[in-house]
Amino acid sequence: MKTLFKTFALAAIATLAITGCIKHDPYINRPDVDPNGGSGQGHGGGGEIVTPKANARADWSVTYMGREDYVNEYGGIEEVERFRFVYKGTGRFIFRVISPEDFSAAYKNDEVAFFEYEAQNLGENGETFNANTYDVLFDRMLSGSWIGFMIELDAKGNATYDYAEQTFTIKEEVASEDYEKWLGDWRVSNGLAGYDITISHVDNNFLYSIAGWECGQAVSFQMDLETLQGEFWKPDGCLYIRSQYLGTYEDTDFGYGNVDEVFLGNIFDSNGLTTITDEGIDVAQMVMMEKDAAELRAMPVRIETNNGVYNTEFYSMQYYMWDHKNQGYHPYNSNAGEIKFPFTMTRLPGTRASGVTPVKRAATKESVHRGQPKVAQGARKSVAKKAVRIK
Repeated sequence: MKTLFKTFALAAIATLAITGCIKHDPYINRPDVDPNGGSGQGHGGGGEIVTPKANARADWSVTYMGREDYVNEYGGIEEVERFRFVYKGTGRFIFRVISPEDFSAAYKNDEVAFFEYEAQNLGENGETFNANTYDVLFDRMLSGSWIGFMIELDAKGNATYDYAEQTFTIKEEVASEDYEKWLGDWRVSNGLAGYDITISHVDNNFLYSIAGWECGQAVSFQMDLETLQGEFWKPDGCLYIRSQYLGTYEDTDFGYGNVDEVFLGNIFDSNGLTTITDEGIDVAQMVMMEKDAAELRAMPVRIETNNGVYNTEFYSMQYYMWDHKNQGYHPYNSNAGEIKFPFTMTRLPGTRASGVTPVKRAATKESVHRGQPKVAQGARKSVAKKAVRIK
């Protein structure tokens, strides 16, 4: 049985320092510790306990400017959200966006606890600015309510507790026909095995939830409570599945204790089946072939490790646990990695699942992670740096 104690996910961040529009590679730092465990206290010079207080600066501001297209270094188009930060003087900052629900659930609306946790994980990546106004680009975010924070750091990367914030709302787009065509129930098969999956709406023209992978007779351990996050990509109308973090819980089915649940891609090389443990890279692509018929294809991937660099494509994809105690990955179904690409997809009769409410644990309100370059001259590309052999 799974006992969830931390299921929130924080927004992925990208930064752009305006002076010349230099966009940094965005990334997400997945929580590795419980933020509720922070003390929120420091020591004064006389040894007394000092409780820091968050200080909202009236002379600073955060403004959400809207969504726009961004041409990346590969010539591809990405949708991004633009923010404008105004402050006085020279400072070092990190910029974070979080939903009000996650801010309440994870931090109890405590700015100090939030700032300390973010500084602990991201302080070394703070940006030093020497002007009064900067624009910052974030990856496209889910529609709904958000809080944007500008958090000041000291020279050591610790939070000073001075900040600015803005609560804002992103309106959901009207669904396109290309987005809606993926909604519904599909039979996915490679001729030997497969699954019946349901693709449901999460955010129009952006995200889906996908249920049913590793369910049915093909596997022994049923992943029937899980949903994956899939992304619709406007340039080609295809649906992409990335490697992704799904949640942290206490495992009592296999006896591993605290584990992170993740969904990863496998490759097949000279060592046999090898799992690529990078999160946030494209593993599979759904391509519509004709009405009610599609293909689920492997995505190409460039492997960059200490042992060399080479190009290949994914062989399969499956759910894994990351064991906190033993620091290792374990598949839920040992045979699932052998159920390989490609798959045919056939829509089941009478299923057009528009309006289906997804399971939120695997499709939390977060900005999608684009931790590796994805767009190269109109095509999505993945680069992986971490590979392990899982027995």
